[in-house]
Amino acid sequence: MRTESRRDKAFLPRWARTMVATYLSVTASAVVAAAVIRALGLGVDAGLHNALMLAVIVLTLPVSAAYFVIGAFDSGSTGPGGFRLGALGLLELFRYLGYLGFAAINAAVFRWLVLGIRNGRSVPSSASAGGLPREVVLLAHGVNSRVRNLLWAVPAAVLLSLPQWLVASLAWCGISGCSGGGFGVARGGEWIAVSLSAVNGLILAVAVFVVPWLYPTGRRVLVSLTAGALFALLGAAITHG
Repeated sequence: MRTESRRDKAFLPRWARTMVATYLSVTASAVVAAAVIRALGLGVDAGLHNALMLAVIVLTLPVSAAYFVIGAFDSGSTGPGGFRLGALGLLELFRYLGYLGFAAINAAVFRWLVLGIRNGRSVPSSASAGGLPREVVLLAHGVNSRVRNLLWAVPAAVLLSLPQWLVASLAWCGISGCSGGGFGVARGGEWIAVSLSAVNGLILAVAVFVVPWLYPTGRRVLVSLTAGALFALLGAAITHG
């Protein structure tokens, strides 16, 4: 059996490189198109620009959620008046560049996950019973010693979910909450809260699945989907309250 060199382990497989390149290209194209439309004041339907920005926000989730909230509360500010690129102010330009940065962060996280899974499986020795590497100890009921990796993977998923929770708490009933005090209850954003709760559930499900702590894989898929669904419902209940 050929042993992978350290250099081989540092490079993504071809399918992963294709996914990263496609993701970065699509995201960058959407950001540049939205920025050009805004800067040149092209006579196109405003819905096109809004659709492009919505696509960018979705593509750069989860890190774009909090960034979107900041932009929503400060949408009228364009930054210092000394710099303008057409109709595009300095602050707006930084916002567009920020989305490119978020896409780079997502690509880096994806690369880290793929390399972690790939290098964890490519052990240059014969496998033990059940197809597991020798250093992976089978504990009980299909659970192996890699279960300890969930101690950082799950908290990381929860941390990435915090921005979506912030947005969802505002989207359910407005800034004053659902009690009706202050500015009153604002309706119409429930779909945003539901969507972001689903995104959080997906984040946790992926975190539970990518760590190969349980075999067979079908059982891990079932546990991941169940954990994601429960986490989405928990987030919806917390943010709605």
